[in-house]
Order: sequence, then C-alpha cells, then structure tokens
Amino acid sequence: MNQLAIRAIQAMVAPVVLITSVAIISGGIATIYAAVNDRMRVLAGERLVLVAGADGQVVPVERLTGVAAERVRQIDAQLPLLLRRHGLLRLAQLCDYGAIVVLVVAMLAIALSVPHDSRLAADAALVAVLAATAGLLAGLVLAAISVGLSHDAVSLEVRDVLALGRARSAE
Repeated sequence: MNQLAIRAIQAMVAPVVLITSVAIISGGIATIYAAVNDRMRVLAGERLVLVAGADGQVVPVERLTGVAAERVRQIDAQLPLLLRRHGLLRLAQLCDYGAIVVLVVAMLAIALSVPHDSRLAADAALVAVLAATAGLLAGLVLAAISVGLSHDAVSLEVRDVLALGRARSAE
C-alpha cells in the first residue's frame, strides 16, 4: 500500500474514535429522550382522562375536586419541566449529530491534507475536530442540565404526595 495512503488512514483514526464516542453518547441521550417523551404522553393522557366529564365534555380544572384536582395540579407542574427537559435533550442530540457531521468533514480534510501536503486542509481538519469536540461538550452540558430538571420533576411529585399523607394524618 502507498505510504501516503497509510499516513492518511492513520491520521483519520482520531476522528473515527471521536465519532464512535459521540455515537455511544448519542445513543444514551436518545434513550433518555424517548423515556421523557413517553412520560409526557402518559401524563398528558392521564390529565385528559381526569378532565373528561361523564358526558364527554371537558370539565374546567377549577371544578375538579379531591384527588383528581390534586393530580391535575401535579401534572400541570410537571409537564412544563418535562417539556423543557425534552427540548434540552433534543438540542443535545442535535449537537451530537452536528459533531458527527463535522468529524466526517475533518476526516475528508485529513484525507486531502496528507497526500497533497496541504497545510490549509490540515488546519481545516484541526479546526473541524475542535469544533466537533465543542459540539460534543455542548451536548453533554445540555444533557447534564436535563438531569437536574428530571430531579426537579420527580421531587415535586414525591413531595406533593408525601404532603398529602401528612395532611390526612393531621386531620
């Protein structure tokens, strides 16, 4: 095999490793994204059932009583948090996908830079790898922020349910 071809392939190994890493991280984020999506659909469906009257008409939330009113209040508090988390995870995925595209461009620039001894292509490859790394970092930060929102949504529901139990025992 041509020595230039071998050097080009060796130089492209780093972006390949980064692409693999981003793909693994992206798969994890996609799983979380799907779980949040499913949770929002379940809560929205539960809310729809709670506000449906016997005649099929929508009962105004103000007219709900007891557990139904409390549960609608909990759902109304959780859904905006989940929707924000869903949006952050979507942005994280887009950052990861963008990073993969930029890494593929970097691999092309590397493939061009080695046989042509092009400093411009080599510099472009370096900039692309750095940009992709920044995109990966942005995706990780967004995913981390979404974890905080997850904690907020879950703790809100748990605190509310625990408060109901204490309120009943005090009566």
